[in-house]
Amino acid sequence: MRFGGFTGTPDQMPQYCVHGLLLKSGFDIPELPARQAQQVLDETPVEMVMSELPSSIDHHAVTKDGYLLGDNKIMIALENGIRCLIEAGNRVTIDPGGKHNEPAARLFALSAGLGCLLHQRNYLPLHCAAVETAKGCVAFCGNAGDGKSTLAASFQMAGFNLFSDDRLTIHATAEHPYLAAPSIPALHLYEQSGALAGLGDDHLAVDSYRFGKHIHLVPEAYSQHPSPMAGLYFTDWHEDETAEPVIAPMGQLNAMMRLRRDVSLTHLIEPLGREQHFMTWAARLCGSVPAFHLVRPRNKDRHEHCMSLIISHVRDTFGT
Repeated sequence: MRFGGFTGTPDQMPQYCVHGLLLKSGFDIPELPARQAQQVLDETPVEMVMSELPSSIDHHAVTKDGYLLGDNKIMIALENGIRCLIEAGNRVTIDPGGKHNEPAARLFALSAGLGCLLHQRNYLPLHCAAVETAKGCVAFCGNAGDGKSTLAASFQMAGFNLFSDDRLTIHATAEHPYLAAPSIPALHLYEQSGALAGLGDDHLAVDSYRFGKHIHLVPEAYSQHPSPMAGLYFTDWHEDETAEPVIAPMGQLNAMMRLRRDVSLTHLIEPLGREQHFMTWAARLCGSVPAFHLVRPRNKDRHEHCMSLIISHVRDTFGT
């Protein structure tokens, strides 16, 4: 059984670009711009299809998040029936578990599915929000719940173009060793945060498969072109809700330690044998761009004040 409605030949598959990857899909993906809107940085195509999947695969390991790791395969299963199989860095198969799940399944394939595929291709995507500045891409790295999407929405309201609100892929080219590519043009926000950002039902794509968030499609807020990495901020919450935000420079070693935590799907690095690759990559990146530690209070009433200080720091350091 196949889903998604595409009946053409492989050469006729719709083509898209996300994370700098060339994506050929067996179904329409309305959440992505067409290929010509963005620059492809990795020409090795990714094939994405919808099809029924088995409940499990032969595997030699299970990650702490429940991902099954086989030979050049990763399988993810959600409680709502969605399954995703990622193979050899070139194919993502999504099983929605029913037609009613198709919108959520598409977005899951584009997020966690492509996230796993990036690891299979030896990329190390950052778990971050990222914005475009005059000097290049600036990323705000953090754990789930650290307010990355709210940061992204606030920067967008301040006139910045976005690269990501969750996952950022960095490519190496002859001109730029660290070139950031735009991700899925969406913001994952709780209802209150979406209202604060001026995003209503006309932007709503689907409720998220996790955390009770809504996914808002905002292609007009996203950059259409890659940009060199210019800076890194590593975010934490302040224990004192009345405290002012603190932004302090970080040394290379401390930045590398934080980067290890803030790689997207970081639980895949060790079982995929990528530790040495990470150390080499992280040392060069953290030695090439400035890094800062951002600590802010978890206080919604002071959000606007804190964001004005954070945005001012970015503008003063990297330009608008």
